Amino acid sequence: MGAGGYASEAAWVLEEMNKSGSMARRWQILGYADKDVTTKGLLVYDYKILGTTEEIAKQYIGENIWYYCAIGSNANRAVVTKNLDALGWQAATLIHPSVIMARKVAIGEGTYIGGGSILCPNSTIGRHVIINTRVTIGHDSVLADFSQACPGAQINGFCKVGQGAMIGSNASILPGKSVGDNAVVGANSQVIRSVKAGATVNGVPAVLIK
Repeated sequence: MGAGGYASEAAWVLEEMNKSGSMARRWQILGYADKDVTTKGLLVYDYKILGTTEEIAKQYIGENIWYYCAIGSNANRAVVTKNLDALGWQAATLIHPSVIMARKVAIGEGTYIGGGSILCPNSTIGRHVIINTRVTIGHDSVLADFSQACPGAQINGFCKVGQGAMIGSNASILPGKSVGDNAVVGANSQVIRSVKAGATVNGVPAVLIK
């Protein structure tokens, strides 16, 4: 779902998963769904925009359809995935083959884990989470549903990232700190104290700006 730059990254990861040969199934990439009807038929990363979700549902009625929601906005992703689930489609989990993952890591459905990321023991990743390229998730940390860690983010051990929260590129969360629901940590920031729900912090050390 979606046909922007992030959707091309999702397609790339699916291709790499298929090439790795480590999966029980190979994915057949049908194309993209986009609410903008003027984009139908256009190619994104060599795959076609098939139309709206309603059009695709009619075309593939009775088929076993999986989806990945390539929408960067955490709030919008939460709304759209609810609608896609209502169609009876199943959420695919995308994990680049280069990801280093310990034992005892839990990953929810519909989550994306980008290339070069590291998931340490006993970390828990919720549903429809975005963990972008080169992100490190420390031991015993939790990322709640619909949260997001942008490229290069470093989340240390025993951290908690709330539902819908956003950790900016190259930001670091010191051990044991929490980032509340729907909070935003700016790029290149260092969180040395827990961040309240809905807050926006930025800087080194990170301070409240909103």
